Amino acid sequence: MGLNTHISWTDSTWNPWQGCHKISAGCKNCYMYQDKQRYGQEPAMVVRSKDATFYEPLRWEKQAQKTGMPLRVFTCSWSDFFIEEADTWRPSALLVMARTPHLTYQILTKRPERIQSAIDQWNANYHDGLPDWPFPNVWLGVSVENQATADERIPWLLQTPAAVRFLSCEPLLGPLLIRWWLDGNHPSGHRPDWAIIGGESGVKARPCNLAWLRSLVRQCQSAAVACWVKQLGSRSVGGCAALVDPESPALWDSRFHWRHKAGADPAEWPEDLRVQQFPAEESHAD
Repeated sequence: MGLNTHISWTDSTWNPWQGCHKISAGCKNCYMYQDKQRYGQEPAMVVRSKDATFYEPLRWEKQAQKTGMPLRVFTCSWSDFFIEEADTWRPSALLVMARTPHLTYQILTKRPERIQSAIDQWNANYHDGLPDWPFPNVWLGVSVENQATADERIPWLLQTPAAVRFLSCEPLLGPLLIRWWLDGNHPSGHRPDWAIIGGESGVKARPCNLAWLRSLVRQCQSAAVACWVKQLGSRSVGGCAALVDPESPALWDSRFHWRHKAGADPAEWPEDLRVQQFPAEESHAD
């Protein structure tokens, strides 16, 4: 039933459109760019997927109704759900989500400042028994690879209505302090419900200090926020958590070597990093 991914925190991926533009440091070694170029395609060209893919969740919904099995769907793993080029297609994708209540959509964006206009468009134009936003089966998340992107994107996320709000701290490129938001100090009163944490993978991966990962796990645990350590990265290192330059040669003095090429086998990890929790799925949409 749509099980087409090795991403540990989801069951399936759905790409109603493909292609994206790099906009921050986390995009540097984007796997979508590498895969598209390998297939001889232009990764920066945003194109709508064929109908068979665009409407595939309708088939998954029927299967989910029959089996009663939940299905988490990572949406736009090869693009950004809120990218400008998809403005004309997005209402149809939201319609698919509204008509598939047995699926849980996990939307991760680097463009949270564009979410509210999409919500307003939906609420103003779609009725006839369809739900208003926020949909109870849609989680919204932002990528926060360093402190600058956390400071920029988390406030946008927290002021946006959503059933579940989450952070993807991957690829983690430096130490990250997010406790202020985890403790619910945003003026909205909202806080993230979940954090995904991971180092970068691939032959060009930038170093990820295990101290950065540990710090995030502790911040989440202290605030009673669920976290999911996805991977430690292809170039995991040890050392001081205060190091702020991820390119520093000093980081290589204590490199870890994993059998799994992305450091994604929890059996190899230090015990304190073996944390993989899902958020409670009750609504936080007030």
